[in-house]
Amino acid sequence: MKKTLTAALLLLLAAAPLSAQKRAETKLYQKTLSKPSVEAFDKFLKRYPTSVYAEEILARKDTLLNISPYDERQAAAIAAERLPAGIEVRALADRREAVDRVYAICLEGEGLGLDQVRIVTFRKDADEWAQEGVYDAPAADAEGMSVREFVDETSVVAIRGTRYLFFHYLLSGTDGQAYVAAAYAPQTDEFGCVSFRGKDIRGTGHVPPYHILGRSDEALLSGMDRPWMRLLLKDIQDNPWLEYIPENIYLTDAALEWWLKQNPDALTSATHLKFNILQKESSLVEEFTAAKGKKSSSKYTAAMFDHRGYTVIVVYQKADDNYVLAWAEPEAKDHYRDRLLNSIAFDDANTLAMSYYHGNRTFKYRLNLTSKNLRRN
Repeated sequence: MKKTLTAALLLLLAAAPLSAQKRAETKLYQKTLSKPSVEAFDKFLKRYPTSVYAEEILARKDTLLNISPYDERQAAAIAAERLPAGIEVRALADRREAVDRVYAICLEGEGLGLDQVRIVTFRKDADEWAQEGVYDAPAADAEGMSVREFVDETSVVAIRGTRYLFFHYLLSGTDGQAYVAAAYAPQTDEFGCVSFRGKDIRGTGHVPPYHILGRSDEALLSGMDRPWMRLLLKDIQDNPWLEYIPENIYLTDAALEWWLKQNPDALTSATHLKFNILQKESSLVEEFTAAKGKKSSSKYTAAMFDHRGYTVIVVYQKADDNYVLAWAEPEAKDHYRDRLLNSIAFDDANTLAMSYYHGNRTFKYRLNLTSKNLRRN
């Protein structure tokens, strides 16, 4: 009996230090959580590196050091209060080594081009926010555009530990519209975008403020091996309000648009024209190949046909193996009342005669395919 009591006493005495250590560990854990700080977390981990609480303390320390308490709405509000009145922003908050920053994306600002996006950084020190830096990043091509605005919603996407702010904006102008999907990552200072450009085909009262028939710029992009750039492209491809047109038609529409812009007085007073070389994938070249009644000289072969709402003349230049758009005018809707380009023929190796009917009247234009000079009679 005496031996049994002695053994029990020894076990109790052995367990006492462990129990005391556990109580001290729990007490310090509770104290650490009541007043969390990097110093408090480090103190606990130094004293109890193998504690059952160690994993939680490490996670809490990482949160305190590197996880911002501000969401995108709060970040945008912080930025808007410190930017000129009326500037709309999209923003992302970031915390690194316990320092809070807000990165504001702006589409407006003094000296900011439509082909740039302004990234303004605000830093929080001693409970005060102050501007830390400004960077104007090259963005989507804005040629022919005059205004832009944010559209659709933003989102934050984490890829391999890096957080990206995904946002969208719309460019509008005389050349149509361009929808841009863009992303910025403060941790790596990466910025990139994918755009979709084309004609505005919205109906009355259409929501959202765009419906574009066109093409994306994916063929011109670099860095498509990066997952976040592929996500931007997918964002464009999955948008039901962005309708793709075939490459051959897209090239034709671009060629027609260029020719009409370069030759605004072709039908009235122009005496000299500008031609544009056609890419061989263009549907204009396809139509030229299939056209009947081509006219040829020693230097050129010309075909006249109606395509995409225009009556056009496409010319094959034998010397350089190029196809050019030499003429384009709106297709006649009423052959009895509208002017009608009826036929073409070569007067000599360089001069193409264009014969017209306009009601009971006939007349000709003569176009020199070498000098590009135009005579009317």
